[in-house]
Amino acid sequence: MRFVGLILFCWCVLAAPGHAGAWLRDTGTGFLALSGTYRDTVPDPTFETSLYAEYGAAPRLTLGLDIIERSGTTGHALVFARLPIGSADGHNRLALELAVGGYHWQGKWSQMYKATLSYGRGFESRFGNGWLAVDAAIERSPSLPDTYYKLDTTIGLSSGGKIRPLLQIETSYAPGFPVNWAITPGIMIDAKQKPGKPRKTWIVGIERKYAGQHSLGLKLGLWTSF
Repeated sequence: MRFVGLILFCWCVLAAPGHAGAWLRDTGTGFLALSGTYRDTVPDPTFETSLYAEYGAAPRLTLGLDIIERSGTTGHALVFARLPIGSADGHNRLALELAVGGYHWQGKWSQMYKATLSYGRGFESRFGNGWLAVDAAIERSPSLPDTYYKLDTTIGLSSGGKIRPLLQIETSYAPGFPVNWAITPGIMIDAKQKPGKPRKTWIVGIERKYAGQHSLGLKLGLWTSF
């Protein structure tokens, strides 16, 4: 049961969206991401949904919500606060994010805590402007016997066309267990922008993942900035 619980926890924590990072939201602005991932897991396929939101509460404070649910079996709901470390301007940025909430397995909820150190860097290329985000996190739930460690990387283009590439690499580890990972190459497709309306971007990706077993998944998402 300990092993099964950790494997299900792996599936849950590896699903966090890759657009978080060291950047803070401008005061009074927000971001919302909705996604669904279908995976060919054994013995039955699984479907995962997520909701992620950020809001710029102050010049040096971003608040947010992170909710993930996997086929009604496991998931978490966290609220978080992100603070910059040093300057919040420039190409290189650092931030600390603290989160608290709940994690459930088979309907049984327990507390969950998470601390993340994030590095972000903007860059220019011949194809457009882009960003690199690296997030190192520690996660803990009293219902599980081990602390969990994560290292995620996201790289993508923020300009250069309505269709742009995106790559997410996620890893997680608990002492005594194999490293779990997910690699998701994808594309961002800008929706038609209407005057005075929030900016929307569709996300399509193919996920290759190992979390107790190998699986292939199709990820669809929608990012909205307002």
